[in-house]
Amino acid sequence: MQEKVLQQGATVDGHADEESWELQAVADAAGGDSLAFAVLVRHHQSRLFAFLGRMGLRQAEAEELAQDAFVRAWQQLGAYKAEVASFTTWLYTIARRLALNHLDRADVRYLTNMGDVAVDDVTCDRPGPLAYLEQRQQQQRLQAAWRSLTTLDRSILALAYVHGLGIEDVARIERCTPAAARVRIHRARLRLREALQADVMPRRAGVDHE
Repeated sequence: MQEKVLQQGATVDGHADEESWELQAVADAAGGDSLAFAVLVRHHQSRLFAFLGRMGLRQAEAEELAQDAFVRAWQQLGAYKAEVASFTTWLYTIARRLALNHLDRADVRYLTNMGDVAVDDVTCDRPGPLAYLEQRQQQQRLQAAWRSLTTLDRSILALAYVHGLGIEDVARIERCTPAAARVRIHRARLRLREALQADVMPRRAGVDHE
């Protein structure tokens, strides 16, 4: 059984039937197969870590909460119901709750790791000093605008960036209807755009007065 999971896990990124693979791996893990669960962790950990980073957690905190989410998932596998939600949706529900609880307790309003939401620091053609400085300034403005969002806005936008999560999955995690999720995503994106524009306008005004 372990060999079957490993073989299937190796083909997931090759666009195999992820849902059936995941169901088999979860079933094996629920039966006590720690190796099957390790394959699930390896498959989800980078995207889960990126999601927690976009929620506004520092790298060390995101790593700790990701590990905590996996531990809780392992402990609660017996309560997981595949007919209600996919394992991915269930896992992100656990991680989101942990992140919101942490942010509420710590009253944290910072963001140091935004994953692919931020401007990439490294490109194929390395930029010159001026281009690199401009990239860094763009990234800092984007991070500042992202920090200005509420945790709930960050949460739904971060989920919208998770590959493989559909609007129904996002709605399930956020405990709202798909229609409400679409509205919240749209409004959060508008607020992010407004925050970016509010940052750009004073800069332009300063240039005009020079």
